[in-house]
Amino acid sequence: MPSLDEIRSELYRVASLPDADPAEAALWLAAEEYPELDRTAYLDYLDGLADSVRASVDGDADPDRCRGSITDEVFVRQGFAGNATEYYDPRNSYLNEVIDRRRGIPISLAVIYLAIGRRLDQPVFGVNTPGHFLVRHGDVVVDPFAGGRPVARPTLLEQLRQMGVEDPEGHLRKLLASPPDTRSIVVRMLGNLKANYLQRKDFVRSLTVVDRLVHLEPGNPIWLRDRGALYQRLECARAAVADLERYLVLAPDDPENDLIRETIVKLSRNAPTLQ
Repeated sequence: MPSLDEIRSELYRVASLPDADPAEAALWLAAEEYPELDRTAYLDYLDGLADSVRASVDGDADPDRCRGSITDEVFVRQGFAGNATEYYDPRNSYLNEVIDRRRGIPISLAVIYLAIGRRLDQPVFGVNTPGHFLVRHGDVVVDPFAGGRPVARPTLLEQLRQMGVEDPEGHLRKLLASPPDTRSIVVRMLGNLKANYLQRKDFVRSLTVVDRLVHLEPGNPIWLRDRGALYQRLECARAAVADLERYLVLAPDDPENDLIRETIVKLSRNAPTLQ
């Protein structure tokens, strides 16, 4: 069984590969919560799904035909579906649980779709739309949370308007032209987990999630601020001050910085031995 350091090292390594398999990265993400996870077994399962799709299309690489076959295999024969009734259950973000339970949220179901498409050398890419992750297969955008249903362009534009996007047309063009890499997919999955655990007031697990986000996106000061706040919750004053002071350096224009400075003073006052 790998150690925590080994699990995190592999997560960071795989997520940083230029052509990383999102399923492999997602399984390393899950391994911290499930250290005895048999990653090979789950990857073999995805290989088997891809083999079934390959056999059903008889080697035909046409994206439309493959899209239909992937949809039939994953969402009909295997029974994967969006978990609308328990949407915020953290298990929806752990790929092993998604495969075992056949239930997930948009991005975890998208990882399964992307993993199969990659194994078939299909033109499949994530679409990092706000609020609801999608997949582009060839020229068609599909919604894995809705059983692989195609999403029409007007529907996409309306969804972006509802999310407050000022230029939906331009934003959609940018999303389709710049698909997220595996690191970005992992970051979004961890962001979901952070929100799930915070909702449950599980601050220890929230901290482990944000700690990985800090390492995956070291240039994003938001994660430092969030980790500092969690350290504060867990009464780790020294670590909280270090993160919050670093945040002030990286985000000098944040209008909340005066409050953060007050927090640092209070933490230092309440921990007189803080060096």
